[in-house]
This record gives sequence, structure tokens and C-alpha cells, in this order.
Amino acid sequence: MKFIQSDHWQPKGIDELEPNAWQALSRRESTSVIAGPGAGKTEFLAQKAAYLLETGLCPPNQKILAISFKTDAAKNLADRVKERCPEELSNRFVSMTFDAFTKNLVDRFRMALPERHRPSKRYEISFPTFRQEKSLISSFRNNFGNAVGIYNIRQRLQNMNQFIGSVRIGDSGLLWLEEEFLDFWLSQQINYADGISRVSFLALNRLAECIVRTNDHVHRSIRASYPIVFVDEFQDTTFAQYDFLSSVFKSSEVEVTVVGDYKQRIMAWAGAKGDAFHQFEADFSAQRHSLLLNHRSSPELVRIQHVIARAIDHEVREVQTSNNNLISGDAAWICCSYNVNQEAAHLAHWIANDMQGRSLNPRNYSILVRQKPEDYEQQLSHYLAQHGLSLRNESVKIGQATLQDLLAEELTILFSTLLKLGLGHRNAQAWNQLSADVRLLRNTTKEDEKALRQVERQLALFISELKDLMRQSFRPDNSRLVFERIIAFIDLNDLRKTFSRYATGDLLEINLAALEEFFTNCVDTQNSWTGLLDEFEGTNHIPLMTIHKSKGLEFDTTIFMGIDDNAWWSYRPGDSEGLSTFFVALSRAKQRAIFSYCQQRGQRTKIADFYALLSAAGVQEYVIPPSVVV
Repeated sequence: MKFIQSDHWQPKGIDELEPNAWQALSRRESTSVIAGPGAGKTEFLAQKAAYLLETGLCPPNQKILAISFKTDAAKNLADRVKERCPEELSNRFVSMTFDAFTKNLVDRFRMALPERHRPSKRYEISFPTFRQEKSLISSFRNNFGNAVGIYNIRQRLQNMNQFIGSVRIGDSGLLWLEEEFLDFWLSQQINYADGISRVSFLALNRLAECIVRTNDHVHRSIRASYPIVFVDEFQDTTFAQYDFLSSVFKSSEVEVTVVGDYKQRIMAWAGAKGDAFHQFEADFSAQRHSLLLNHRSSPELVRIQHVIARAIDHEVREVQTSNNNLISGDAAWICCSYNVNQEAAHLAHWIANDMQGRSLNPRNYSILVRQKPEDYEQQLSHYLAQHGLSLRNESVKIGQATLQDLLAEELTILFSTLLKLGLGHRNAQAWNQLSADVRLLRNTTKEDEKALRQVERQLALFISELKDLMRQSFRPDNSRLVFERIIAFIDLNDLRKTFSRYATGDLLEINLAALEEFFTNCVDTQNSWTGLLDEFEGTNHIPLMTIHKSKGLEFDTTIFMGIDDNAWWSYRPGDSEGLSTFFVALSRAKQRAIFSYCQQRGQRTKIADFYALLSAAGVQEYVIPPSVVV
């Protein structure tokens, strides 16, 4: 392939990059990029990938590794690179989550670990609760009685993720008690009577770091394979993830580009570092660049966002927007209700009217809450149904996955596309993408024209057979057959060979079980293939999710419920993470943000900061009359 000269390269799929983005894109050393909401972090990384691949600056025998925090973010970035680069180049862009990367290393090189730290070949992923962590700490204390230093280690264990992420397996510099606790913590996950380990992602991170640090062959192999590394949403990097990143890539020739926004740091509870950008810039000799355009929100929303941003960082620079106000009236307001039924009735009525008046669809709206979406689901679903609308809790657990993560999996996307084409939907874009995906699955190159024609014939034949099957009556036994035929056509072995994250371990089995459960749920609640597909894709559903799950997403209108002391029980005035969470919720909106306060849910004394900031930004408060209830 003929490469483009770097000074002749132009952005793909967009008109232009802002000057700071050009500087960060062309820099050939480690770089940190501060990019606020709507600045186009994902687009910037996709453009930088295209630049490095199309100019040959990433050598043909090597790859770019992109690390994200969420499965859907990793998939979105990979898709954008596919859209901007020829297939032979985009195949050299590997996008996965931190958890998938470290799990893959443990699955491949498990035998390189010391025997006492080695999980069973087949192991389960565990998700320890705060209560379980406290119980484990108590057990450790009981085992060691009143050992010297037990009090100090208990203080450090107040944040388990921070403590574990700061210590390394087999590190000679550890204090005796630290080493004892680390061994105790690992043994509780590795040693089970039935021989099957139950390992958390935090433990997998520590095990992967140990493998890389103590096995020079693995270490050199990773750095040789990936001379260029991207890390998205860097403000949420945990102590363990940063330590792993440093262990693998620090003091090497690898170029690391991190992108994020410290104003959106909302994962401190999960062990996120508070100084990740500054430490990275010092450790990797990285240069900082800031993107100063907002491509998402209207000018009025950007103005309100800046008021909140200034409360988080007094020195924050004001950003400009490339968008226009597309609505008349307020871009943001607070609506106050007395009880949950009145709140839900009012919001459902308003959404239905606005959707009809502006010719929007349900997925142009989102309902965001701080935690426990199920607490808001029942009333809201009831009143939305009276207007012919549906709500979907996208944070709900399906098997060992959340619905939102499951829908972003390669397996699920392939399944959904085949289902859509089997139903007879004529969609050239879906067909072209599916053809490319199947060619990739079957390991077919563009040069092998005979193999390409064979893959196309097989795909066309399968879609024809699927259509015939789906023309039959919609029954549970028939739908089961459709599911099995589609999975067989995809071929799980081909999936493992194609996607490294599925190559080892049981991630593919976990996702397949969740997909089957979700598909069955859709079958049980529908009476036609069209209804099933709509239910599966959430086409006519308004998404309900936590603020944390909304990161990276955008909606025309965001409705933020539960702004009260009970939902924000841990908030303290001036708490920067709480303000950042509030900022993230506001910044998901493109045209309008609505803040809903319900007196029945709780008071608003603790979080008076939020309302004061909204007032300072000129956001008006409206009280819903008591008579407004259905």
C-alpha cells in the first residue's frame, strides 16, 4: 500500500481540526490531551489513528492499541477508525477495555505466575461488594490480632481499590503487613474448595502487572506489538490501571497519548487517581494540549456548563461551540413536584408533547439518575405508557453483563444485524458493514477474489434461508431455531480467532449466555418479529441509566432526576467529584437539560450547592401545580 506523506495528510470524514488538535495529532512523543464535553475526544483519537496508519508512521508490521474504560466506548472508537481507514489499515487498530486487556494477558500467560497466585484455568469473574470487602478486612484483622501496624493498614484500606492498586505482587519494597494482606486478599479469590477461582478485575490487573514486570519476554513482546498506545477517559484511570500502564510502557520508545477531562472525574469511589494527568506528564515526559471547541451543546448550554466548570476549577478556560440553539424558550430549567406520581406524570406528558412537536424519537431523550435506576423505573414507565412511550433501564444486569455493555459487544452487533436483514429490512449500510465483518470473521483478504465471492455467496444464501425461517409464525420454538442458526453462522471459533478479547478465557461464553437470556426475554414480551427487533434494539424506548453509564453518550434532551439529599447521600458541600458528576449529567445534552426535584424523594439541604450554581447560571425553577397528576 502506498502511504501518504505526513504533511499532505488531511482529516477523514470531517472538515477540519482545531489548531490545538493538529498539534496533538502530529506530535510523535507521549501527549496528554485535555478535552471537555463535546470536544470530540473519540473523533480526535480516530483521526490520529488514521494519520499514523495512512502515513506509515505506525509501521506495517505493528499495531495501535487503544484502551477505553467501557465496552461501548471501545467499540465506538474502533468503528470510527474503520470508517476512516481502508480495511487493511483499520485491522491494525486494536481497541479494547482495560479489563479486557489485563484479563487477556492473564488468560494467555497464567502459567508465568507463581503457583500460589495462579488462578484456575477456568475461573469466574467476581464483583466484590463494599460489605464483602469490609468482611475480608475484618477476617484479616482477626487472623493477625493486634499486630504492629494493623491500625495504619486499616486506615489505608478505607479505599481498597487505591490500596491494592498501589502495591505490587512480589515487590521487595512492601512492608511485611502490606505483603501479608496482598497475599491474603489474592488467596481469598484464587483458592476455592471446588477448584474454580472467583477473581475480580482488580485482581486480574495486579496479576497481569506481575506477569509483565517479571517476564521480560512478555514485556518486550507487548511493546514491540504496540509502539503506539491511546488511553481514553484518562481522568478515570484507577491507581491499579495507571500502575499497570507505567509497568508496561514507561521508560520505553512507545508513544502514549491520553485523552480526557479532569472536570469529568467521577470514579474516585472506584479508585481513580486524582492527579493522573500531572503524574502521566511527569512520568512519560508528555506535553499537554487542550481542545477548546464544543461540538455537542448549544451556546446556551455551554454557558451554563461553564458556570459549573468554574466551580470545579477556577482557572478553567472558556470554550466555544460550533452548534446553534435549535429550540425556542429555556435551554434548561428545574421542575419541582410534591410526590413521585406527580413528577412522573408531568415528565411523561412533557416528553410526549415535545417529541411530537419537534418530530423527535424516544432515543433523542435520556433519563439520568445518580444511582439505582430501578427506584425511578416503575412510576415513570407507567405514565409514559399512557402516552404510548416505553422506558428501558439500560443499567439492568443481564446474566454477568449490563444491558448497555452487552449491546456494544461484537457478538451482539453481528447478531442484531443478521436479525434485521433476516426480517427483510433493506439497509445498504448494514449489508456493507455485515459483509466486511463476515470477511473479517472468515479471515478473507481483498486480494483473494475467489474467497471473497464465496463469502458473499454464503452470506446471501444464509440471509435468504433466515428470511424463509422468519416468515413462519412467530413462536418460541421458531425463535429458538432462529437464535441457534444465527449463532452457528457467526461461528464462535471464528469470533475467538478474530477478536483477541474473545481468544482466551470465558468472556465470549459470558456474553453468549447474556445474549441468549436477553433474546428470550424479548421473545416472551412480543408477538411479532418486528416487535422483537424493536425491543431488542430499544428503538422506541427512552433510555434510563446512571450518570456513570451515560459517559460518552449524547442526547438532544437530558432529564436529570433525583437531585435530592437521599440520592446524593455521600455528597459534602464543595465535593469536587460530586460537582463533576453533576457536570457530566448536564454536558450530555445537546439542546436542553431538565432538572427534576421531587419533595417526596428527599430534601435538598446537602446539595444546596447544585441549586445555587444553577441559579447563578440563570436557570429558572418552576413548581408543578398539585393538580397536575394522572
